[in-house]
Amino acid sequence: MRVDAITYRVHETSRTEPFLIASGSSTTATNVIVRMESGNRVGYGNACPNSVTKETRDTIVKALDVLNPAVRGREFPTILEFADAMDKVVAGNPAVKAGLDIAFHDLRAQETGVPLYRFLGGGFRDRMRTDMTIGIMNSEAAVAKARHWVAQGFRALKVKVGLDPVGDVRRLRAVREAVGPGVELRVDGNQGFSLQAALAFAKEISALDVALLEQPLPAADLNGMKVLTEESTVPVMADEMVLSPQDAMRVRWGGCARAVNLKLMKHGGLYRAAEVNAVCESAGLPTMVGCMGESVVSVAAGLAFAL
Repeated sequence: MRVDAITYRVHETSRTEPFLIASGSSTTATNVIVRMESGNRVGYGNACPNSVTKETRDTIVKALDVLNPAVRGREFPTILEFADAMDKVVAGNPAVKAGLDIAFHDLRAQETGVPLYRFLGGGFRDRMRTDMTIGIMNSEAAVAKARHWVAQGFRALKVKVGLDPVGDVRRLRAVREAVGPGVELRVDGNQGFSLQAALAFAKEISALDVALLEQPLPAADLNGMKVLTEESTVPVMADEMVLSPQDAMRVRWGGCARAVNLKLMKHGGLYRAAEVNAVCESAGLPTMVGCMGESVVSVAAGLAFAL
């Protein structure tokens, strides 16, 4: 497939309220929408700045300015060749590459005449459980959010924690009491805990039927994650510590987690995410597909990948 033209535009969207997690807070969501043309077809992608890959709006635009002329006007018979071409021009910057990769996949799916989820090999199920995220806030506000989303039909909630372990436990208990046993609770620490605090926290929430405890320790603390995974009765999931297939291998063989959260922005798009997922599957590590503060463009791509 030939890439004929690429354009992109920055979109800043104000959040309805501040979103607070252990690693920071935000009042806006920034996304760079990518438009790619091939013949008379147009594909769309999205690149989202984030703290995990340390990409900002400015670094994304700068990298796109470099990648655009490097791939524009070229023929790419396979998606792998397109992904490799980007890697040869710019190191790292996975969110930038995700934006271009998603647009490229969109075009290839159109070229094939099938929806993206079919192009990726999916479509064997018509629904899957997804969650709504509740940021760090007081217990009363968290309970109100939880009740609202359950009333909307959600049967899984992700609760952010990591700034105040004692308060986090109180908040989780309040949410569990409010929504009852039929709603799955997922807990995300965003690297906010020390090992000792995480061990104590995991023990405290073990009676709350929590489905998973996501990345409570810093991404570089492989040994701490190993100890926590061995000691915690709540399954530990890796997120920020897995960006590449090699990272997934280290987590699996180091016993650093029981599952992995995949995200298109941190892996470099659909093709590279599939590579990480392949490693996880071969190693018996369950995966979940998550997202960051992204637009509907890449969230839809993530859904197609999950299906």
